[in-house]
Amino acid sequence: MSNDVSFKRAEYTAVLDRWATVRDVCAGQHRVVDRLPYINTHDNSPENVDRNKAYRERAVFKNATGHTRNGLLGLAFHKDPTLTVPKKLEYLQDNANGSGVSIYQHSQGTLEKVLEAGRHGLYVDYHQDNGVGGHSVILSYCAEDIINWRTGMVNGHSMLTLVVLRESPEIPDGFGYKTAEQYRELALEDDGFVCRVWRRSGPKGGGPLAVIEEFRPEGVTGRLKEIPFTFVGAQNNDPSIDESPLYDIAMINLGHYRNSADYEDSVFWCGQAQPWISGLDEQWRDWMEKNGVYVGSRAPMMLPAGGAFGYAQPAPNTLVKEAMNDKNQMMIELGARMVVASLAAKTATESRGDQSASTSVLAGCVANVSEAYTRAIMWCCAYMGIADKKVAYQVNQEFVELTADPQMITALVGLWQQGGFAKADLRAYLRKQGLIAPERTDLQIDGELQEQGDGLGLDDEDKPNGGKPSNP
Repeated sequence: MSNDVSFKRAEYTAVLDRWATVRDVCAGQHRVVDRLPYINTHDNSPENVDRNKAYRERAVFKNATGHTRNGLLGLAFHKDPTLTVPKKLEYLQDNANGSGVSIYQHSQGTLEKVLEAGRHGLYVDYHQDNGVGGHSVILSYCAEDIINWRTGMVNGHSMLTLVVLRESPEIPDGFGYKTAEQYRELALEDDGFVCRVWRRSGPKGGGPLAVIEEFRPEGVTGRLKEIPFTFVGAQNNDPSIDESPLYDIAMINLGHYRNSADYEDSVFWCGQAQPWISGLDEQWRDWMEKNGVYVGSRAPMMLPAGGAFGYAQPAPNTLVKEAMNDKNQMMIELGARMVVASLAAKTATESRGDQSASTSVLAGCVANVSEAYTRAIMWCCAYMGIADKKVAYQVNQEFVELTADPQMITALVGLWQQGGFAKADLRAYLRKQGLIAPERTDLQIDGELQEQGDGLGLDDEDKPNGGKPSNP
């Protein structure tokens, strides 16, 4: 039996290296430069150290993985998410975590972490406001900080009964600070949810882990009967660890970087033409070494009979270049959207098809993020005694902008005029195309058309609906 709150599950430790790889690749060249191989590892001479330093400095890192992540985020958030909450929770729109971060920015960061690691966590905390009510906040935890969890059957349902979160709070130390090792235990006990904070004891934090705080938060309706924590995954929001959506691209991106290092190294050593002279005797050699040799179109070179001068031009290193091109194509095929856009122009139909295929993973991640935030808001309601359960948070899932096709609109208007379908359906289509503002209702539009008809002096039969107002 383990009583160590810092215990880490085996499946958690097994994926740490994969998470670190994707995070480093997305961060940029400064985080992946140490992943390049070391040339001649047995050679510890200063010359070999300098060569390896130059080898790393010359390599060019093309961050297709980070650009892909940013492009997918742009697709998901090119339209603002929709938040439906009671008035008491409207503060989440501007301050979701208690530190001034809006729920829009909060969810954007969550989706970014899900794309990188395929896993994230949201925890709803409750703060009592001087005995007068209270407010809830949504806290975010990276996959690396969710070190342990356990599920169990409660009233016939599988529920989380334990979650352990690793935290690193800053403790003031004069003008500086120290980082403490801390763990937050979220447990479901017989009487409800309880939160314990563990920290190492002793003046320098070198002692055993011990509970320093314990919370049994009671909202307006009492203790929660579940842990207000939800996983956010790439496939679903259950406790199992999902695969990272960007891992395959990140590994190919690293291979491309290593090829780039080899290519730039070969360019440095062999890229410049090497002049050569033949047919010299020792006297000519010594004279040229003493007086020097100028090379150029305005510096004729005096050579003895039978002497020759030329340049040795190396053949291009096509092998490494081909390897880079192959990996570049592989990244394109795996969803490096920014690279595709820069290589070839495509028709609108082709672009829609490519985006639909490569954003299917994004669609799943976005749906999971939306579901997790909706669930978190419902816990906020439970803490604050809000009975209205009609809450929702929805991140946009229409990743491809629709274009207004004049021929299609003309055909739709013709069908409407012939009684093929209702006018409301036509207007719904025009709203989706962005030709009618979403907030404008059919009643408002018909009222304005009525006023325009009156101003133009039209007869009733020429006015919309024959001069009769539309039903609400």
